[in-house]
Amino acid sequence: MITQEQFRSYFDVTEKRLFFNHAAYSPISRPVVNAINEFFEHRQNGNPLSWNIAVDHMEGLRSNYGKLVGAPAERIAHMPNTVSGINVLANGLEWKSGDHILLYMDEFPSNVMPFLNLRDKGVEVEFISAPDGRVTPELFEAALKPKTRLISISSVQYLTGFRADMKTLSALCRSRDILFSVDAIQSVGVVPTDVVASGIDFMAVGGHKWMMSPLGTGFLYVTEELQSQLKLANRGYMAHVNPMDFGNFDQELTPDAKRFELGAFNASGMVGAERATELLLDCGIDSIFRHIRKLIGQFEWGLEELPFSTLYEFEENEQSSICMFSHDDPSQNESMFESLSESGVNISLRGGGLRLAPHYYNTSDEVDKILALLKGFS
Repeated sequence: MITQEQFRSYFDVTEKRLFFNHAAYSPISRPVVNAINEFFEHRQNGNPLSWNIAVDHMEGLRSNYGKLVGAPAERIAHMPNTVSGINVLANGLEWKSGDHILLYMDEFPSNVMPFLNLRDKGVEVEFISAPDGRVTPELFEAALKPKTRLISISSVQYLTGFRADMKTLSALCRSRDILFSVDAIQSVGVVPTDVVASGIDFMAVGGHKWMMSPLGTGFLYVTEELQSQLKLANRGYMAHVNPMDFGNFDQELTPDAKRFELGAFNASGMVGAERATELLLDCGIDSIFRHIRKLIGQFEWGLEELPFSTLYEFEENEQSSICMFSHDDPSQNESMFESLSESGVNISLRGGGLRLAPHYYNTSDEVDKILALLKGFS
């Protein structure tokens, strides 16, 4: 088990900046850099086993992804990002004119664009709204139609930090024979996740945020039942039972989710992602989430004595690792953001406010330092 202090020691960024921007992207740790460099040395020196080494890391990462979401490794397929995974779903189903898809209006584009592309096939894409930021199952239920075929939602909303009740949404979908898809880039690696217990049919995740992995890494999860309904919009040699049997064009597809993988892969990125996810698993996702919620609680309490306020009030089971806040005079937010950045603080300017997103290596002292900087805008 890795302690919070030990985990922090792996991040050189702590000596340079106050990094609270993990909902956008994360810095990578020294062990991750070392793992990548070690792999590059194999390539640099012409090690004839470089491909085999890469494949071993790819499978190790597949196993780690499964552990992070409570899924068997065979239900995981590597993807370069979230939107690539969602496109597998959007382009893999046989759609009919009049089919209906429900989305939330403020989703990140990765969970929207692949479905909008289906309008050419006569698919109706409808957006629900949530004025208070609470994207509840009741809102989706009220918008259902007889031809609703899919609901897709972010596990955590990037503009508000709202955490969806995925189990209740899943139960709603199952009761109406509707597919349930989740964009989980804002939760996997930081919020305890169990796709099986939650009843999720499909999930797509990118690795460069909370999983603290290199860009170009990520995965999809798909149930065996849904996989059987998905055609391959794109097909590569890695999708087959024996991908190294290059001359056999008649071989069968692999029975697991690997069939959605294409060809030569981002080996160095996967090497780094394997090490990054290994560290997170060694820390324990429950411990990570508790620590982050404590930091956010400290930050929100500190805001009460300043001319700032949080933008959303959610119940405990709706809270995540994201805190949205604003100056009481919102016109000052942009200049504050620029000033904080110049002072060495990494946060985001999003949705009419500022977004704070700490991770496990961040500390209470760092929160106090940010609050002290905000005090200068009083």
